[in-house]
Amino acid sequence: MKLNPFIITPLFALVLNGCNIQTADKRNGAEDNSETTSVQVKFEDNGYLDQSTISDIKDEHLKVKAISAFEYALPIVGIEVWHKEFLKEANHGDWLIYDNQKSKAPILTANTTTPYVITFVDLAESSYYIEIPAGPIGGLIVDIYQSPMSDLGILGPDEGKGGKYILVGPKAEVPNGHDADFVVKSTSNLVLIGTRIIGLKGEKYKSSLAAHRIYKAGVNSDDQIFIQATETPQWRGNQSHGLEFWQDLNRVLQNEPVVDRNRFILTQLRGTGIERGMTFEPNQKQKDILIESEKMGNAMAMVNTFSRESYKEKHWPNRNWLYVINMEYLDHMHPNYYEVTEVASYTYEAITTSKGMVLNNIGSGSKYLGAYIDDEGNWLDGKNNYEIIVPKDAPANQFWSITIYDNDTRCIIENEQGKSDISSVMENIKVEADGSTRIFVGEKAPEGYENNWIQSNPNKGFFAYLRLYGPLESYYDKSWIMPNIKKMK
Repeated sequence: MKLNPFIITPLFALVLNGCNIQTADKRNGAEDNSETTSVQVKFEDNGYLDQSTISDIKDEHLKVKAISAFEYALPIVGIEVWHKEFLKEANHGDWLIYDNQKSKAPILTANTTTPYVITFVDLAESSYYIEIPAGPIGGLIVDIYQSPMSDLGILGPDEGKGGKYILVGPKAEVPNGHDADFVVKSTSNLVLIGTRIIGLKGEKYKSSLAAHRIYKAGVNSDDQIFIQATETPQWRGNQSHGLEFWQDLNRVLQNEPVVDRNRFILTQLRGTGIERGMTFEPNQKQKDILIESEKMGNAMAMVNTFSRESYKEKHWPNRNWLYVINMEYLDHMHPNYYEVTEVASYTYEAITTSKGMVLNNIGSGSKYLGAYIDDEGNWLDGKNNYEIIVPKDAPANQFWSITIYDNDTRCIIENEQGKSDISSVMENIKVEADGSTRIFVGEKAPEGYENNWIQSNPNKGFFAYLRLYGPLESYYDKSWIMPNIKKMK
């Protein structure tokens, strides 16, 4: 009997195989050099597949679908990683306060300049009231897909005047006789609610914080609990790896209605052990497929997020500063497609979105730009020394900041110095005679610039964010230009 074999080529493998690569996995200090072989497809001369190839083809089909599901699942797992750690310190509806570098260390691309006031709720249990005080507050409500359900505070419907919201789950009805000013209908049961109290200090900050309220409908609002987040966190907010990624995903999906995006995820994962209403107990073959798929999915996410081949758009055509947020729509629903690549690359390196981050507001909201390579096109590497220049008249109504992040965890860099950012509101930073600010990243501070220096880790890569709070016209018309990050000789 004549057999006609062909081997899946690398190009075709991205479509059919998706896992035909050799990996050297050094995440979390572990190195795993492995190579998966190409699937050899054989046909008999009567046109039917040779029986010996069928099992391998079925396995490859599951891998392809799981890799596709991985991209859609990134924002969900990002939320769940934080959520499960939140529950080790607090309960749903408690406010957890992150107000210093140590407590913010595990949060994806956190800033260290404003306090975070965070809680999670499960709307499958109850609708919730949220009370936000008047004042300089930027807040958000996001679903498991990290789509903003509503802003709170200045850019929310209360417009900084304060207000009472009622938050209702996807399968629940808005309660009759509620006394909320604003109704928010969530698209998921699990929801993250967060605010930033901007610019207030001392008693004013304490008063604003104390006025934050969240409670189940029909429950007394006077029992609000505030908890200081631990300064010795044992977790990091980057998505989990291996089988744990899929365990985190499954835990969330089991508590959610089957709708649009998660319906697609569940469809792609049929046959892997993840199924709504079923205990996740994959057999060894399913485990192997899921673990391999997470490796490839993580590599693809890194390409889309960090690499020179990233789809991300530059703010200035001749500069290496890229838009961190590339979604065009708040619900991520482009008229012609779902913005899955844009959402996945953003939520791979960051967490939560809001109108203030997406809409082009002059003088309010915020804009983020990221830099991953230097002026010569090479990765930012902790063994080198770099200079970042913020020119005078930075277009920020409130303030600007430069923050350095670890490229593996995507969290603020952890160094002996205990410092990860420089901002215009910091005291004692050196400003040049021309109004510009020189910032240095490297193992040692240049003489005279100790306050403008962030210590790097010599064996780790990093990336930088420029944040503009209250972006001004010169940002939007691009007349203010940020130089590339320069490697010092």
